[in-house]
Amino acid sequence: MSFASLGLAFRARFAVARNTVLGAFGAGVLGVAVLASVLPAEAAPDRRVALVIGNSAYTAVPRLANPQRDATAISASLKRLGFEVVEGYDLKMDEMTGIVREFAQKLDGAKAGVVYYAGHGIAVGDENYLIPVDASLKSEADLDFRAVNVQLILRQMQRDERVNILILDACRDNPFATQLAAKSRSVARGLTAIETQSASGILIAFATDPRATALDGEKDGNSPFTSALLKHIETPEVSITTVMDRVRADVWESTGKKQKPWTNSSIIGEFKMNPTLKLAAVDPSVTIKAIDGAVPLPAVAAPVGLDRAQMDVRMWETAERGNSPGDYKAYLDAFPTGQFAAFAKNRLARLDPAVPAAPAASRDTTAQSAAVSEEALKAEVGSAATETALKLSTQDRRELQKRLVLSGFKPGKPNANFLPSQRAAIKEWQTTRGITATGFLAPLQLKALRAQTEPAYQRALAEEPKPVPRTRAVARDQPEGQPRTRGGVAYERDPVIRRDLERERAGQGNSAGNAAGAAMFGTIVGGAIGGVLGGGFRR
Repeated sequence: MSFASLGLAFRARFAVARNTVLGAFGAGVLGVAVLASVLPAEAAPDRRVALVIGNSAYTAVPRLANPQRDATAISASLKRLGFEVVEGYDLKMDEMTGIVREFAQKLDGAKAGVVYYAGHGIAVGDENYLIPVDASLKSEADLDFRAVNVQLILRQMQRDERVNILILDACRDNPFATQLAAKSRSVARGLTAIETQSASGILIAFATDPRATALDGEKDGNSPFTSALLKHIETPEVSITTVMDRVRADVWESTGKKQKPWTNSSIIGEFKMNPTLKLAAVDPSVTIKAIDGAVPLPAVAAPVGLDRAQMDVRMWETAERGNSPGDYKAYLDAFPTGQFAAFAKNRLARLDPAVPAAPAASRDTTAQSAAVSEEALKAEVGSAATETALKLSTQDRRELQKRLVLSGFKPGKPNANFLPSQRAAIKEWQTTRGITATGFLAPLQLKALRAQTEPAYQRALAEEPKPVPRTRAVARDQPEGQPRTRGGVAYERDPVIRRDLERERAGQGNSAGNAAGAAMFGTIVGGAIGGVLGGGFRR
């Protein structure tokens, strides 16, 4: 075999070995060791795609107050849950069909698809239509050319076997229905029911019962349906059917039993919008071989659906449930400086005496508050009395509002007190932690919120611009023999400053001369007046 052939063979074998090693990293390397059992490939959630549309600015009928705001909030929530989101707002007919086509293309290979629409919708016979903002509907025939049939979207979703979820907040009191009713007896208020028996793995949710109308909500807010959906959709380890059950109950109560969301599902089993990451325990007896330091360590990508902070929390929760040295070591390998690293080291020290405890310097009072029992936290109910007992200062309230923002909630403009927007954000945070959502804080909740946000809060404080002290350069304060400066520039080195100084000196000389002349003139005039007055008295 020639040297060239040997070289090619060597390069081919090296490439295979390199790809094998990198493949092992992708399957679950954490830290600097190959831990394939820590994050197995199947632990990563399957790819999920969502289509979000919010139409408010209608041209032929009065605009709607909240659909665009509703859709923007749902889009942000789905992104936090790991969905690839295709989104559009105030879309015309051609734009709506275009975005549906884009969504259909992204669905290829996805294991779950979600569609959320907020805006005007109309039912004619057994067909439901979503209305673009430029629609002008004068007859039933216009619907085929100036509106999007919901069945068009469903066909795209059902081309492959996957979980499909269609959510329509489009049951508002639609003025197009009045326009069309004169020429069609089949036009109905609200939307008509969509059956799912013919297809498995699909859930369809309306903001209210079929043929009924839903409320748009208060101006500058969200509709009652979307508000409840935002409250529950990110709850961990809860199936979508349970989420919709909770949404129905909230809307029923918040609207005074005037609006009841409707859901029809053929999903087999449970589909969770926010599944908890599963962490396999590492057997501490297994010998782990370090990788040659000359090989660059590729970054381990977080599983789809979780950002690094969320993954940190989920892995800690799983390690805490396992409560074994292997679990805590796995957490520290993945997050050596994570939010709970100090606690992981302390627990390792208790479980495995060979492991040193975390240094005291890394355990401040706020971080220690993270060691709050989840059971005790969930059993604690906040009230006006419990919050008053905390004796929160104005600074404390502003700090907590900032922590809520860092956690992804929207308490509104910072305020010295907790107003309705701040109470709503506290309720949302309480819901995500499984706490009774009262909008009032209690002692353990205060500790948990601070512990949860401490790393991000400290980073935010560090990134705040520091005030720069103003200094004045005074010539007489300069040491002897040193060149005098103005604004940090030496006089001798700047001819413009030298000319200015000369003018100042000249002005000061003139001022001194003028002052002396004025004094002399005052003396003369004063003496003369005194003489005259004195002579008069003598006479």
